[in-house]
Formats: sequence, structure tokens, C-alpha cells
Amino acid sequence: SRPLVQKGWATSDRQIGQTGKTIRPKLYIAAGISGAIQHRVGVEGGDLIVAINTDKNAPIFDFAHIGIVTDAIRLLPALTSAFRAQLSPHSHDRIAG
Repeated sequence: SRPLVQKGWATSDRQIGQTGKTIRPKLYIAAGISGAIQHRVGVEGGDLIVAINTDKNAPIFDFAHIGIVTDAIRLLPALTSAFRAQLSPHSHDRIAG
């Protein structure tokens, strides 16, 4: 997440990794994250890490539980639709369209 902070797309309090926050989510979807050691330190406690990256040699695949080699921009809309279809009718409005 460091490049996003450096580009001004996210605030520094949202940065994950050695110089940011450590998180332990049940599900972590790393879309387009290379997985440098500094980032790994911040997420490796997650229960399920899903990595999406076009580079099959990206370090994120060394510690992700599931790795998908593809363009995240193409996969995420389909993934969002699949999640939405599995959610109960009462929770569908919690996911942004």
C-alpha cells in the first residue's frame, strides 16, 4: 500500500506493512500488491490471503494461501458480482456497486 500513499491516493494512516499498520483479517484480498517483505510483515497474520497479480513471480505468492495470476482490474468486478450473489438479500446494499 506504500505506493498508494506516496501517490496521494490513500492517507498514511491506511498504509499496511512494516512502516504502517499490522492487520489480521479473516480474508485479505491483495489486488495488485507485489508483496514486498515490508508488506508481508503487516498482513501475514491473516486467516486467508488471496493474491491477485499479473506477475507470477511476485513475492505475494510466496505467502498467500490462494494465488491468482491475472489483471486485478479485470477480475475484481467478476469477484464482486460473485460475492454479491452469495450474500443474503439483506446484506447486498453494504457492498458498493
